[in-house]
Amino acid sequence: MKRALWFLIVALFMALIVQPNLSSSQDPQLRTPTNTTSQARTNDNIDIGLSKSQATICLDAANGGNDTGYVINDETMEKDLNLALVLKIGEYLSQADYHVVYTRSDDTTIQETSDNSSENPRVQIAKQNEADYLISIQMADDVDTTIKGYSFFTHPNADLIDLANAINDKLMAINYSRFDGLDSDHYDNFSILQDSDLPSLLIQIGYLTNEQDVQNLTDEHFQDMIARAISEAILAQIN
Repeated sequence: MKRALWFLIVALFMALIVQPNLSSSQDPQLRTPTNTTSQARTNDNIDIGLSKSQATICLDAANGGNDTGYVINDETMEKDLNLALVLKIGEYLSQADYHVVYTRSDDTTIQETSDNSSENPRVQIAKQNEADYLISIQMADDVDTTIKGYSFFTHPNADLIDLANAINDKLMAINYSRFDGLDSDHYDNFSILQDSDLPSLLIQIGYLTNEQDVQNLTDEHFQDMIARAISEAILAQIN
């Protein structure tokens, strides 16, 4: 009886302690996953895709240099926000294999002409670089501080209208402000859209007189979300 009890104890010991250890040491498939790189790919840094067309896209940051644009609280200037967004968009588009050129990539003054018969110097830069598309970023203001949102101005061109709608869809997906409209009838009011032979899109990305728009537009993380949304829409429509 004692011998039987002893064998039972030994068997239980083997089953509960020794056998699991043997199993884990002998099975090469049982291993703990480890991160082997400090540059792990996440939703924040994963590629947005690659362009088949490798089109040349000229990005325009409105204002610059002596032309500050709207100024918030005597310190935050529209020219700087326009440039920050444009450079982020340019990074994403370059990553997607587009050829990206800029009307300005720093705080440069681009002298605008007052002569309506003369070509906008920003349009000249785009054409000199043989751009396939010109996309301009600027902002708006209003005496009514409750007005907010983004809007698009372009030529009556179906492809450009589709591009604007695609950007709108992406911006809505990140819950950025509200859609304030798409105008393809009054492009003559904007010198940046003066050349109908150069596919051009003007994006008024927000109101600097609206507290919520300003909060988003001055937040670096949200700037990146806006830039990525615009870039993804471009990739979907110009590919």
